[in-house]
Amino acid sequence: MNAANLQKAQELVHRFPKKSSALIPILHLVEDEFGYIPEAEVQTVADVMGVTPAYVESVLTFYTLFHRQPTGKYLVQVCRGLSCQLNGADELSHFLHDELGVQRNGTTDDGLFTVEEVECIALCKDAPAVQINLEFYPRMTKEQLKAFLDQAAKEVTSGA
Repeated sequence: MNAANLQKAQELVHRFPKKSSALIPILHLVEDEFGYIPEAEVQTVADVMGVTPAYVESVLTFYTLFHRQPTGKYLVQVCRGLSCQLNGADELSHFLHDELGVQRNGTTDDGLFTVEEVECIALCKDAPAVQINLEFYPRMTKEQLKAFLDQAAKEVTSGA
């Protein structure tokens, strides 16, 4: 962590009545700085928090918003909850893998797209659901995904 974020992290620890409550905001600081959570930063966070690296890891592996590897500019997360599975999430995942040439949790060679399958994103009544970066898309179709992929690629190539 850079010095400014380390200072912010130490302030966060003292802001909460229970130190452990600062863990998620501190992890967000790290992810904002690096774009993901590097292995070395797990120990740094643990040291700031006064907890074990295993405790930090347990939080990292629970939440889908934290990443251990760099992700593409567009993080496409397909919900694999039961409602989404029953309404076509597998087809959406297969479409993305075929269209982009990536495997599950893969990133395109150009670094533009990362495709993940994640647990429930709480849009069960509007399944299948997809989250792209921090935006939710209910009742997603392959055609809508194709349109998004084309538009995103076009924006990047045009410099928009």
